[in-house]
Amino acid sequence: MVCRGLPPTLASGTLPDLMLYDIVALLGGLALVAKGGDLFVDASITIAKVLRIPRIVVGGTIVSLATTTPELVVSVTASVMGDSGIAIGNAVGSCIANIGLIVGAVALIAPITVDLADFRRRARWMAVAGLLVMAFSWNRTIGQTTGAFLLLFTAVYLYGDYRSIRARQTDAIDSREPAGERLGPSAWWFLAGALLVIVGSRLLVTSGIEIASALGVPSVIIGLSVVAIGTSLPELVTGIAAARRGAADLSIGNIVGANLLNLGLIIGMSSTIRPLNLSAFTQWYSYPWLAVFFAAIILMLGRRGTLARPGGTLLLGLYAVYMAGLVLAPAYLAN
Repeated sequence: MVCRGLPPTLASGTLPDLMLYDIVALLGGLALVAKGGDLFVDASITIAKVLRIPRIVVGGTIVSLATTTPELVVSVTASVMGDSGIAIGNAVGSCIANIGLIVGAVALIAPITVDLADFRRRARWMAVAGLLVMAFSWNRTIGQTTGAFLLLFTAVYLYGDYRSIRARQTDAIDSREPAGERLGPSAWWFLAGALLVIVGSRLLVTSGIEIASALGVPSVIIGLSVVAIGTSLPELVTGIAAARRGAADLSIGNIVGANLLNLGLIIGMSSTIRPLNLSAFTQWYSYPWLAVFFAAIILMLGRRGTLARPGGTLLLGLYAVYMAGLVLAPAYLAN
């Protein structure tokens, strides 16, 4: 890996080889996170069904918790290593990717129709989580006390969501175990997926830090782009699979829940471990874009409860503009 203390001549002479190593490590980390996340999600759903947890809880809560595991491990790892840029950039960037890239792609595959009351309730919680993170980091620092409050906020949401679901769907319990499925094998796949996510996350963070250092760009840009997309792959896979099976609405519940967890659980836990210091770039670039995508999905789905291909195209177009800004940002910041 690139050694920050190397003399310029030595560093420049070995930079190509070292960069290639870090790029391979980054791609390897992405692959491990994607595969591990896929195994983790499938095993989580099977375990929930074997334990006869209500199906709607599986779709609206269990899957969201499972698909955000890569983001959680990556951000917590980055926090432990003292890199606030990747810790925050990964969480915020994943929220943006979830809406712009994933919801946009799902809407292109199949029109999305949601239950308006349920979507509006979840969307309000998501919007409040975004406002809290922005307000708590006004001085560009998210401290441990603030992080603990975000964790409490998330716990209240999850408990309230569970109680609401149980009250409305007391008969939604799957009384049958999935054919050919037992708890033991699923538990092993659960652990295997978790291990792959942990190892892949470590590779993502370390190689991302080194690449950012070698290119002279802030690590938050790596977190907002490559790392955020990589850790959002489980949501992407889940969303596309749901759309192909004619259940695109299930992916929306997953996305909204995942976004709230990104902001409340992930940023909360990362800042509780170690205070997070934001860059000015995070405030003036990523926060406004986060607000734009939150407003877009709330306005599109919150009015009539439907999102068709034109809406998906718009979201993908906005995401392309956002990514273009990240590509141009290093040159702007250098001036």
